[in-house]
Amino acid sequence: MLFLKGKALKKSYGDRDILINESLAIYNHDCIGLVGKNGEGKSTLLSILAGIQEPDSGHIERCGTVAYIPQIEETEQEISALLASKWQLPDEEQEVISGGEHTRRKIAAALTSNANVLIADEPTSHLDVVGIEQLEENLQSFRGALLLTSHDKAFLNKLCTKIWEIEQGKLTEYEGNYDEYMKQKEKKKEKEYKEYEEYVHEKNRLTKAAQNLQVKSHSLKKAPSRMGNSEARLHKRSSEDMKAKLNRSVQAMGTRIEKLEKKEKPKEEEAIVFDIADFPALHSKRAIQFNGCSLKIGPTLLKEHIYGDVPTKSRLAIIGENGSGKTTLLNKMVERQTDISVAKPAKIGFFAQHQENLIETKTILENISEDSPYNQSFIRTVLSRLAFKREDVHKQVSVLSGGERVRASLAKVFLGNYNVLMLDEPTNYLDIHTKEALIEVLKAYPGTIVFVTHDRSLVKSLATHTLSFDDDNPRVRAVTQQPSNKDKSTEVQHQEDELLAIEVQIIDVLGKLSTAVNEEEKQVLDKKFQELLKKKKQLTKNTLI
Repeated sequence: MLFLKGKALKKSYGDRDILINESLAIYNHDCIGLVGKNGEGKSTLLSILAGIQEPDSGHIERCGTVAYIPQIEETEQEISALLASKWQLPDEEQEVISGGEHTRRKIAAALTSNANVLIADEPTSHLDVVGIEQLEENLQSFRGALLLTSHDKAFLNKLCTKIWEIEQGKLTEYEGNYDEYMKQKEKKKEKEYKEYEEYVHEKNRLTKAAQNLQVKSHSLKKAPSRMGNSEARLHKRSSEDMKAKLNRSVQAMGTRIEKLEKKEKPKEEEAIVFDIADFPALHSKRAIQFNGCSLKIGPTLLKEHIYGDVPTKSRLAIIGENGSGKTTLLNKMVERQTDISVAKPAKIGFFAQHQENLIETKTILENISEDSPYNQSFIRTVLSRLAFKREDVHKQVSVLSGGERVRASLAKVFLGNYNVLMLDEPTNYLDIHTKEALIEVLKAYPGTIVFVTHDRSLVKSLATHTLSFDDDNPRVRAVTQQPSNKDKSTEVQHQEDELLAIEVQIIDVLGKLSTAVNEEEKQVLDKKFQELLKKKKQLTKNTLI
């Protein structure tokens, strides 16, 4: 059953077209994930389909009722007592409500409406893992159609049967969840690259053939002076006929080159390789050690007996429910409080959710360059991966949007003169494309990273160790280790130590690769890098078994 249909929708802001689309349709039981880079018009499209905004042109036909979960706006809709209890909503008279409570209230209101189509703009924002899993369960049992955006890849993978991608005003539909969409995109890119190579090969072949004919045409000689008039005329006629024929062939090849369907080279992102020579190395086995520390807010005890070591160059994910004390622990580490041992040579770079580490009157590039040990070329490469292209780096901070400020603040932290990063919810407010670019940057980072997150894909992609606040007495655990009452076996400990040693060697080889000039040296280093990756893959496989 068709619930909603749109045709020739167009929306512009000033001279910029945000959305131009031929047609779209939402049917019963569809679960559609809307993806695209920041600024492509995802929220605009959702609000138009929900009836909040009107398109500049085009037609929308709604054959069913629509409920809408916006990113920011409050809801005044009455919420059933069952859902209010299920979502642990605060009393309506409560004056101070957290971001997570706002989100839960909006979700409960939409589910109460019994609409045919539920449109949700970033419903996973501010929810912890428990809240996200509860939302997944509720949406899986929803009887109508779903259209939603989310920066949580695992969320899109679990729910979606289709993906709509907005790119440069055009909407393209892909079957399957987010991972399937990415596979189709990769195949599409491979096809485009093959078509580009075929185009370049054919163009070069025709160009070379035309040049050879041109050379042959120019090489045709005039009649020798010893020839008689009659012979000379015949030679000239024959030469001119041949020359004309060759020139026609050259023109024909030129026409064929012009008529070739032009193929643009697919864009490729430049690899991120931190220059180890510029990096302030931390010569210590452990970057941080928790010595049974406890966490309090005022008289309230949040956690106690936190133990464990954070090895240098590891990536520790601190996970758990909202309000359990994760950010409090991060602040204690930054302040180097007595029940936490932080290596003395550690230079801590701290990204807080609401920090102000940017100077309003300076540009993005100026803000980052003033405290960074890296050259401007590398800084611009990293900024480009975080969607600050070309002249964007010269934007003054005072004119940046909220999402741009987050990205610029992050860049300033991990491009600063630090060797230990403390990151509090670094992927909040980032679209999936930018978040995946951020993960690649963090993977390349040669120092130690401690991060608080609810983002399951970030933990899976980046963490080497975890500290879960869902445990009564949190312990630092390697990601390959399952929680147990028994101590880890000697064999498992040995494998984990060996894995960490290999990761350190990989970072060291990458650093040398970034500065190598000699081609032979590059080949030797590249061979060693591939061997280390093979060892790491095999060791990881054995550890998981």
